Amino acid sequence: MEASSAREQRQEVNELLVETFNSILRVEENALKNRLTRGLTISEIHTIHAIGLNGASPMNVVASRLDVTLATLTAAIGKLVTKGFVQRTRCEADRRQVLVSLTKEGRKAYRAHELFHRQMVDAALDGLTPEEEAAFARGLSKVKAFFEHHS
Repeated sequence: MEASSAREQRQEVNELLVETFNSILRVEENALKNRLTRGLTISEIHTIHAIGLNGASPMNVVASRLDVTLATLTAAIGKLVTKGFVQRTRCEADRRQVLVSLTKEGRKAYRAHELFHRQMVDAALDGLTPEEEAAFARGLSKVKAFFEHHS
């Protein structure tokens, strides 16, 4: 009977992981329908997030943060420049290096996305004891490690 219970528990965890992953994607997609992020894809929002609020970043650094090739990032940045969320500049010290930074609209989109994530985390942790929060974080770390190992 114990083996059956363990199998049922694992199946429940599997269903929770799959449903949670799908829900996050769906809700995040719906969150992009606000006036600050209208017209952006999830991939573009993640690119905006990788650029960040800390001024200009070299393209190779942003590509590394996203784990994409420089060519892939170049195409994505081109779209974001056209949409008015990102600007490109040349590094003064090395004119070959291209730097990217967020425009005013890009910073607004970044902050809207950050708010969504803050609300998601607050809801996930609401009502948990510190011990439960720690166990939850350990479990998520293991899920993250699995995906990193398989990517």
